[in-house]
Amino acid sequence: MPGTNEAWGWHPRTLVVDNYDSYTYNLVALLTDAARAHYSSFGGSGEASIEETERRAQEHIIVIRNDEYSWETVRDSILPHVDNVVISPGPGTPARREDVGVGRDIIAHTQRDGHPVLGVCLGHQMIAHEYGAKVDQSVVPVHGQTSSIDVLDDSCLFHGIPSGFCAVRYHSLTVTHMSSSLRVLARAAGTVEHAGRVVASTDIMGIRHNTLPLWGVQFHPESVCSEHGPRLLANFAQLTRMAVGRLHVLRIPPHVQSMSVQARDQRVWERTPTEPRFSLVARRVELHGVVDAGARVFAHVHSSDWAPVWLDGSDNSGMSVLASSAHAATVRYTVHSQQVRVVRATGPGTEDTLYVQTLSEPFWTWMQRTVDATRCVDSVGPAFRCGWIGHFAYEMKDDGSDDRESESAVDAQLTFVDRCVVVEPDCAWVLALVRRAVDVEHEWLDQACGFASTAEAEAWVHGQTQRIREALGVDVPDPEPLHVQMRPLMDRATYLDAIRTAQQLIAQGESYEICLTNEFQGLIAPGQMSARQAYLRMRQNNPAPFGAFIWDSSNQSGILSCSPERFQRTRVDSETEIEMKPIKGTSRREPRPFLSNEYDEWREEDERRKQELLSSVKERAENLMIVDLIRHDLNTISHSVRVERLMHIESFARVHQMVTTVRARSCAGVVECLAHCFPPGSMTGAPKTRTTQIISQLENRRRGVYSGVLGYFSTHGRSDWAVVIRTAVVADGRMSVGTGGALTILSEPKAEWAEVETKLHATMADSVSP
Repeated sequence: MPGTNEAWGWHPRTLVVDNYDSYTYNLVALLTDAARAHYSSFGGSGEASIEETERRAQEHIIVIRNDEYSWETVRDSILPHVDNVVISPGPGTPARREDVGVGRDIIAHTQRDGHPVLGVCLGHQMIAHEYGAKVDQSVVPVHGQTSSIDVLDDSCLFHGIPSGFCAVRYHSLTVTHMSSSLRVLARAAGTVEHAGRVVASTDIMGIRHNTLPLWGVQFHPESVCSEHGPRLLANFAQLTRMAVGRLHVLRIPPHVQSMSVQARDQRVWERTPTEPRFSLVARRVELHGVVDAGARVFAHVHSSDWAPVWLDGSDNSGMSVLASSAHAATVRYTVHSQQVRVVRATGPGTEDTLYVQTLSEPFWTWMQRTVDATRCVDSVGPAFRCGWIGHFAYEMKDDGSDDRESESAVDAQLTFVDRCVVVEPDCAWVLALVRRAVDVEHEWLDQACGFASTAEAEAWVHGQTQRIREALGVDVPDPEPLHVQMRPLMDRATYLDAIRTAQQLIAQGESYEICLTNEFQGLIAPGQMSARQAYLRMRQNNPAPFGAFIWDSSNQSGILSCSPERFQRTRVDSETEIEMKPIKGTSRREPRPFLSNEYDEWREEDERRKQELLSSVKERAENLMIVDLIRHDLNTISHSVRVERLMHIESFARVHQMVTTVRARSCAGVVECLAHCFPPGSMTGAPKTRTTQIISQLENRRRGVYSGVLGYFSTHGRSDWAVVIRTAVVADGRMSVGTGGALTILSEPKAEWAEVETKLHATMADSVSP
């Protein structure tokens, strides 16, 4: 029989039906780990055996979305080639067909073909609804909290799992009345927080059908904070083995695998190896203890630059990049038209067009090929060795849509920096690229990127080195206070109403967490000089690891950012290593006092606020929801996702923040890694797809740069991107600042508005808001 290999033993082939959730691929990772563990016990040792084990594990799982194939296609073309089905969590209600799709048909079909089904959260509710139980809003909705789970029947799905284990819950709906055809396997026990009170919760957490191979769990076994998830899925595999009754080993055939979300994604991101296009000329300059060298170089070297680009590690913890987009190639992309345009700025407000194309593919894949085409040969140097610097606006989530409001907006803009200064804590690097290869597809790069010869690059590096040494001896005067009257687009009453609407939608099961934002606007003197002064004042008041000042001379606009949040950092060796650090949970921090006799009292209060933030059930729930979302995003491209540090406090000048560090390894390219995790989950909530739709309705505006990402793709394979928060955007004499917060069922509207004002103050300490 094709695909049979008894030497490898039997393991179930699984169809995962994704209900457009942001945790589905955490379930897929658990299933893949189980298959990998099974086949590694048969495969022996050695690299070839590891590769064979990984291939077989992948061949045993297929993921489809609940609406992409008809029931007839799933029944006739997919189900005959799998042994069981897992139906994912998701937004909505089991009673609404568009929320559950083909999953409802699969559950009903179990009566005829006997495919075992495990439903998780919404999948659990679908089983209950299909077989006569009542699913309704829970008296106590629970999102991101852990509960003790009492096991009432350990003979099947919960075999070997101790009663009282901890599991994470994300649900507003629950099974309120059982039918005679179903049996309760587990219930919640203990208490959860709700509406400012600690209340008992005994919701049904596990069910099974009396005669059919159908099981459901209301909790999320795939959450990083849930216990015994692998054991529960191992039990489901054993239950499948008993139900299927056959022991010959089969894989999912290639033609069926090609129908999966994973297979289609791989086809989209297929890459062709390219030769490095550039070589690097680099010179190191010692700083000899000079403080804030980046600001000195900016003030002295870029004082007359009409298009400065400054990635500014203003808290002195990392790296700063100082460059210019003057005479450099800049890529601009507009979602509405799907048009990519490459220009070269020739002067303030003037530019030449080098390349224009309307894409028939996502911009992300076009940009991946472009990044691949601008690689540099191996070299010694800092984390950034020239490359692409810019931003992806929040609306890049809709790449290819017909959103008319974004018709004239630039949704992605990246400048190719072929010469720059990189400042590290103890030294500076002067870098320049030299062209060494060409390719037909990207010949426009040769018109604006890199020096033609090593001699030219070395001459520029030599001259810039002299200017840097001069700059290190120049004092930078303190910027003047910036007083801007900032007014919100949504006033306080309107914003509070939007919060209450969001919470109603959460209570109805439409989302777990909604990141609602507002925009504050004020007037500022037009032109780059006033924007420079504004940014220098911002960085003085709120130094941050991911600061930036980027001025676009073509439309006299600028991005002024003091972001504390890393979105994604990648480093490439044999694989791509990825790090993400979501922030969720914010507490206001008072400035450190100048008088020594006030310090002890300040420190005590500062520590109290940190501990209050760390112990807050609401803030921890917000953080956990985004951590599980990020794990899902990474699991779409990675075989190794791990949470390295869960919910710790990082303190900045004006706020304390709750941060988690997540790392992964992948074979994906750096743009592919970014695309699969975009937009930042900390700025959307979960599940992403449904929640961003809700956000569009509640906010009724473009977010633009705010809530997107800003950073770089280096020529040697590294990248580092920050979430665009604590950021002002300046254009035509108008300054706008976005700010907001994550809403859950536990949120208190007045406290959320106070958090909005806290974040505005952290961005613009001199601003005044009504």
